[in-house]
Amino acid sequence: MLAPALAMVFATGCTAGDAPDGASTGGPARSAAPSPVSFPSAPPDTAHCPGTVLDHRDISHPGLGPVRVFLIRRTGSGAPTGCVASVTSSGDALASIDVDIYENDLHFASPESDATKNTFVIYNPGRYDGVLVLVPGTDGFEDIGWTEPEIHYRGGKHAFYNARLAGPGADGRYTIVQSQNSCNPSCAAGAISHVTLRWNGHEYLPTA
Repeated sequence: MLAPALAMVFATGCTAGDAPDGASTGGPARSAAPSPVSFPSAPPDTAHCPGTVLDHRDISHPGLGPVRVFLIRRTGSGAPTGCVASVTSSGDALASIDVDIYENDLHFASPESDATKNTFVIYNPGRYDGVLVLVPGTDGFEDIGWTEPEIHYRGGKHAFYNARLAGPGADGRYTIVQSQNSCNPSCAAGAISHVTLRWNGHEYLPTA
């Protein structure tokens, strides 16, 4: 009669150093989990956004993978006082976004992204808050589309002045609530109305 250990060898076709069904044998380790992405603590010079880092967030870009987004208080004169700079996991700088802010009034929403994969930044150029929406594009984020590039009080396609975020709701998405002044008979005495904007896959539009 075979000893139990030998019987196991013949039954499984394994030698003493083998293990059936992929069990560990003490040999070389299998592929380890990918190591975390290592991002810089400040954007590179190629981001063209020199200044003091106010905050940063690491997000998942649908096309580019992990991306670190920086909020910057610019140094120097003759340029908008704020900047949004981003860098990919490979160290490539994406096109930066200029935005006027008062002092350090530039911060991320909480949470910074929602189910749309957009990322939201709150800015204040000196009076009311605005919402800056970073919409993922092929090479980074879509153009903000400022109505007047030098006057950020006017907002733009992906920038909403005198506005706030609501949510995220049950669908995991933010809505944007924008205040509008009729300026009738004057802006100081005008009626204030509120418009709720929802994402339609391309832009934020008033709710029907």
